[in-house]
Amino acid sequence: MSKLDLKPTDETADPVVVSEEDERREPPAEEPEGFDEEGLTPPRPDFSLARSLLTELVPAGIGEVLVTDIWGRPETKATKSDEQADRQRAWELRQEMRDLGVLKERPMVSYDARVEQYWSLAREARIQAGDAITDPYTELVTSFADVDLVGMSDHYRAARDYSQRAEALLKLGQCYLAIGKFKGAKNAFQAAARAEPHDPQIWWHLGVAHLFTRANRPAVTGLQRALDQAPGDLRTEMALGLAHYHLRNYAEAEEQFRRQAGNTGLHAAIRSMLACCLRMQQKWDDARIELGFLRQSRSGDWPVVAEQCVDCVERGEQKREGPIRHRRRIRQMLKALAGAAGGGIWAAYAKAENLFHEQAPWAAIPLFLAALLLTRGIRGMSSKELPGEFGNLEQGLPCWQATTWMRPRRSGL
Repeated sequence: MSKLDLKPTDETADPVVVSEEDERREPPAEEPEGFDEEGLTPPRPDFSLARSLLTELVPAGIGEVLVTDIWGRPETKATKSDEQADRQRAWELRQEMRDLGVLKERPMVSYDARVEQYWSLAREARIQAGDAITDPYTELVTSFADVDLVGMSDHYRAARDYSQRAEALLKLGQCYLAIGKFKGAKNAFQAAARAEPHDPQIWWHLGVAHLFTRANRPAVTGLQRALDQAPGDLRTEMALGLAHYHLRNYAEAEEQFRRQAGNTGLHAAIRSMLACCLRMQQKWDDARIELGFLRQSRSGDWPVVAEQCVDCVERGEQKREGPIRHRRRIRQMLKALAGAAGGGIWAAYAKAENLFHEQAPWAAIPLFLAALLLTRGIRGMSSKELPGEFGNLEQGLPCWQATTWMRPRRSGL
């Protein structure tokens, strides 16, 4: 039996003793309305007004942490008729504002897995949000809201009993995952799978633990084992589709998502991801068909998501043979030429003033920056799509290609 890195503790909190002097004290003054008992935290927003619940992995220190953002509806602004007609131009302007950092988009509230209550808070928000858009990752997170951390030491002891080993290791792995020890969770699930290799729940948990740590290939292996033992399970097919999607195996992801696509709740999110798989395979017409079904949804803002994705499909198709490709190539070519020209001017000046002989390291910096700009410009002139060229029209609308699951952010360290 492999050793587990968590030792059980039987420590209990000391009972609270109230003295007669404490009882004679006057009750404390009421806290200002809108704050908690300590007067530090503002009241929780009304999640019934939420537009979407989206979960991502974001950098935290030297690693990553799960974060669930609850987005509200943006303020409605009067738009001119010509702006409504040219949706692609409106998207380009919004992307330019994002790149310049002048577009401030903040969620109503964010929960992250650095606190043990994260899983239950995410589920509570999802329940209160009603018909808000909920992505598949949030659905996976809420699956661990009922993990019993109090009995963790009991699970550790029960794992030594051969008759209870598999079940105890499964529960122990759930506890490890809930407190953010993903390595310990995967070790516990793997030990449980060795003890009981025919339990689909164990394989599902192992696959999801890999999924949460970007180990997508092992996630596919574990989730496929779970699906083989429990065919047709929605959670397993969804998680397996996500693992394939992260690996950019869009054909395999399409196969999993197609079985569960619909127009309400989680099924609408799966149809949206199905359309994205078709779009990434350049199956433009098939993607439009799926988005046409999604437009008919009466759940949340999924019709708005469908409109965003239709625009993204249009851009993708035009980029192969259309005005967007030519306009983009001309713009990137001008940027590259400007960078090269700036580097040439600096080189001529440096040579005239003999800067390279006197202060060579400092004089070479502008040349390095010019070369970097030229390289980025050449990359932009290619036919490959860049991260900022997908959906992401309005705040609170999911764009599966723009998430950190597909394009991880770099840590500030």
